[in-house]
Amino acid sequence: MKAQEYLEEKIKNCSKYELTSLDEKFLEENGIDKFIYKELTSGKFRKWSVDDSSIEKVKGAIKNSVDNNEPIKCTHPFGGYKLWRIPTSPEVDWAEFLMISYYCQYLSPILKAYKPGIEFIFSSDDLIIERMNNVPKEDTDAYFESFRVLLKEFSKYFPDNMKMEIRRVYDLYKDKKELESDLANNLKRFESEYRDKDEDQKEIAFKSSELNFNFNGKEDLTKLSAEEKKEKIRLGTILHDAHCKLPKRKSFVRGDDKIVIFTTKISNAIAIGTTKSSVTKFWTGLGVLEKGANGFKDIVLSPKQIEEIDIKQTKSEKIDLIPLKNFSEIKIKAK
Repeated sequence: MKAQEYLEEKIKNCSKYELTSLDEKFLEENGIDKFIYKELTSGKFRKWSVDDSSIEKVKGAIKNSVDNNEPIKCTHPFGGYKLWRIPTSPEVDWAEFLMISYYCQYLSPILKAYKPGIEFIFSSDDLIIERMNNVPKEDTDAYFESFRVLLKEFSKYFPDNMKMEIRRVYDLYKDKKELESDLANNLKRFESEYRDKDEDQKEIAFKSSELNFNFNGKEDLTKLSAEEKKEKIRLGTILHDAHCKLPKRKSFVRGDDKIVIFTTKISNAIAIGTTKSSVTKFWTGLGVLEKGANGFKDIVLSPKQIEEIDIKQTKSEKIDLIPLKNFSEIKIKAK
């Protein structure tokens, strides 16, 4: 099978599913609530265990939706940008494509069994990125729009009870003064909390901020001293925490009726990775295919993995599928 055929199959059929006899038996014996919970926490997709607080949260959200005959509401909070270190930045690439197809496959049994279906929202934090990582707004705008186009292409093949969209956190605030007030209050709080963190916690946060910070972005900060650069990175960690705890963001992403699906393990969420084989966050990675004896494997490469890839063992195949600039070809690496 050629990569073109493989990718066409993914976009057209990733949200389709036929219930098995075992599914039917489980539904009959246990009901729709337990079936939805079983599928959301399925070991076929989940990369980490689900802790007790997450179990309680997920079950509560399922009950809330089923009791009201409403769609299951899932959210995926994320940065809403393409890491500037990735060669396809600032727009989406095959990483987002492979992730969406994987997530649709994950949700497909629920779509078939539960008539109200699913509302899946990618919650974008993009408008804090300019302040936090010195990434120009035009770059995050380009990412947001390309993500919308990609979702629109997938939606052509969705069942009627599937809705998947991207929304900005800042659009929750009609009054921007309220947003700035909430953010200012949180900055004071997290500046204080930062001082109380142990050195290991500070180091983890610093490395994450350092990876994302672009000193030659919205402003040219390349001539700052080493200490000044370090302070910019440190402030980025505080801005991140302050933004994540905005009251309206918290209620939108983690309300009682919401189930958080994420790539890696975070509190009160189900962590399923990015593809069956990858846990690199899709917005900080590059999507490629790996060719093996039994067909293709979906891979999302981190910046470090991109540097280490053996160019001699990688080829590209022309693709005609998605009307965006990063989708005219896909890299295929040997196993």
